Amino acid sequence: MARDDTTTPLLQAINVHRHLGWGETHVHVLRGVDLTIRHGDYVSIVGQSGSGKSTLLYLLGGLDRPSVQEEDGQAVDPRPRVLIDGNDTAEMSDLALANLRNEKVGFVFQFHYLLNEFTAQENVALPIFRLGRLKKKDAMDRAAELLAELGLSEKIRRRTNKLSGGEQQRVAIARAMANRPDVLLADEPTGNLDRKNGETVAAVFESLAAGGQTIVLVTHDSQLAKRAARQITMEDGLVIADHAG
Repeated sequence: MARDDTTTPLLQAINVHRHLGWGETHVHVLRGVDLTIRHGDYVSIVGQSGSGKSTLLYLLGGLDRPSVQEEDGQAVDPRPRVLIDGNDTAEMSDLALANLRNEKVGFVFQFHYLLNEFTAQENVALPIFRLGRLKKKDAMDRAAELLAELGLSEKIRRRTNKLSGGEQQRVAIARAMANRPDVLLADEPTGNLDRKNGETVAAVFESLAAGGQTIVLVTHDSQLAKRAARQITMEDGLVIADHAG
């Protein structure tokens, strides 16, 4: 889907800095990043370990907040800002930000973090229950529908510890899509998979993107990165390249 510059950006980072640690352990992870993600973008973010790509992803998804830049005790302009669909996360309470995140953003991580005591269907339905917009039956039906779309219709009632690594990651993707998020953020989604399962997961992202789903993923996998329509390269806490795939 082509980007439409007349619409409100879905995600926007403005002069974003992030400091971690104090004293000798202090690290200036992000050094003034500016980035815009629009509806329908399929973006990969690449760079060496420590370049700040995962930190940026968590900030874009509202899991963290940018650091305020100060000189002589005074805030420096322009102040770091992260906007999710036009909402400035810096001005939101933790509860309001959590609600916005649950509504707008789906997350997929390298480790799937599924609950082994639950079935695949129950794992996918959990965020739907949390948002509280659907009755239990409707939530379970939605979960079954998503799993079927990802080729897991025969595994919906299987406990997740009885699934392969690739199947578990597809369940995690279905869970991230459960509340129909505006954007899907993925951090090294194939990093814990063998090549065959990694290809399967990559094909899932490609299919979602073809259907118009906005996706931003961080990866060390060059083949996965090349599938994205837009590739961003980071180095030393800065975006050094941003181009179409």
